[in-house]
Amino acid sequence: MAPYSRTILIAGGGITGLTAALCLSRAGFRVDIFERAEGFETVGAGLQISPNALCVLAMLGLERAVKNVAVAPAAIRMISAFSGKPIASVPLGAAAIERYGLPYLVVHRADLQQVLASAVRDDPDISLHLDARVEDAVTHANGVTALVGQKGRNSEFTGRVLVAADGVHSVIRKLAFSGHDAFHTGFAAWRGLISSDALSGAQDRETTRLWLAPDAHAVAYPVRHGRYVNVVGIVKTKPDSEAAEVRSTREMMSSFEGWNAEFNALINHKIRWTLWPLWQVPAMPQWHRGNLVLAGDAAHAISPFAAQGAAMGIEDAAVLAHHLGRTLNIQDEAGGAVGEALAQYSRERMARVARVRRLTAVNRVIYHLPKPVAVFRDLGMKVLGGRRLLKRQDWLYQWRAEEFRRNLN
Repeated sequence: MAPYSRTILIAGGGITGLTAALCLSRAGFRVDIFERAEGFETVGAGLQISPNALCVLAMLGLERAVKNVAVAPAAIRMISAFSGKPIASVPLGAAAIERYGLPYLVVHRADLQQVLASAVRDDPDISLHLDARVEDAVTHANGVTALVGQKGRNSEFTGRVLVAADGVHSVIRKLAFSGHDAFHTGFAAWRGLISSDALSGAQDRETTRLWLAPDAHAVAYPVRHGRYVNVVGIVKTKPDSEAAEVRSTREMMSSFEGWNAEFNALINHKIRWTLWPLWQVPAMPQWHRGNLVLAGDAAHAISPFAAQGAAMGIEDAAVLAHHLGRTLNIQDEAGGAVGEALAQYSRERMARVARVRRLTAVNRVIYHLPKPVAVFRDLGMKVLGGRRLLKRQDWLYQWRAEEFRRNLN
């Protein structure tokens, strides 16, 4: 039989797919990425990069590049949505660096994607195929063959493993893991970017603000060197469609009727508001089948109540590359070593993500508590104080990728 290929195929060129490509290249593999879009978008929304995710990007030599396009908020200020009164302030900035060795960052998704895409293009062991969609895949003794549609033509690509990083509605997951389709969470996210020039001087541009209300919450933080404020508002609703829809400012404001004056002044701008249905992938018994493996939202899309969606995909990339890296020089045509590597990746990541799922479920309840229970929540947070609230995240933010470095050259 032919020797095992050192090529890894990746479906999806989002945050997870690009990070996985860089990690796998460092582990010694050739990588082909297939991204269905014709190019990387310059529009979009913000995301949060906690220290557990930043450590992977730092390991790839991208810490400075990411910091150059990100903002490090001084704190997370929790606020009562109706009264506007402060509940608690969790210190970040210098406190996060002191505690975790790395800052807590917020960034525009497109800016992070451009940093990753630039690193991918500079890597001679990675080929990026745009306007290319993985439509089918077959595993065999020498790995996996993917059918890729590109510009009206179909081509076959063969590799050791196919990594499905093609998002919450993953084609590969539907092909290989039937019965695990994404389901709607009952929530949707309003998203918008507001120019800082349009905001009054009273608006906070230094921190992340988190407003809490019954059945809803909202987050706002600066992006793009403070030139914009990213706003995300989570509300209970049923989706009209599977994809995001552009809506009016009036519709957006009606979802947050009765909220405090500061928040209303923030969102009362005629900008491009979009309403995103929030989908979740159910917990699965495993993330691999043959030489197919899931990563990022394709494996574990979760509700955004812990701001860990992108971070979990970035962690996936490092762990997957670590385990596959140990198989690089094995001519394992029977699939034993590769299969065990994928199984170890699945076990480790499923345990970690399960804990994050539990955190998101708890946060959803805490953030959306009704009156009068919310009064006791607010009192409890004030008693705990910001530093102890931050300490409760240690298990999450102290995760480090250094233990995988030995297989990532």
